[in-house]
Amino acid sequence: MIKTKSDKNKNGVDDRLDIITNICSVILPLTTFDQLYLIYIKRQTLGVSAFTWFMYGLLSVPLFFYSVKRKDLPMIILNGLWVIIDWSVWIGVILYS
Repeated sequence: MIKTKSDKNKNGVDDRLDIITNICSVILPLTTFDQLYLIYIKRQTLGVSAFTWFMYGLLSVPLFFYSVKRKDLPMIILNGLWVIIDWSVWIGVILYS
């Protein structure tokens, strides 16, 4: 019989996938920090759409609340960070355009 990694959550998902998901849920939103740097430090907003970032921010809110309701920690982290980052970009575009 083939041994597999333990499944502490008893959800049929390999715990290694849980670890990868947890790491990605933090790293993925941080990939937008270069956008925040350009907006807030260099004050460059050319080519950044306020409407697009407003929509990202608006649509990330229900995803965050859904994650909280489901009690899914990686999704709470991911969507929570997206709410913060999306609205931060939008505010920066409004302030510096």
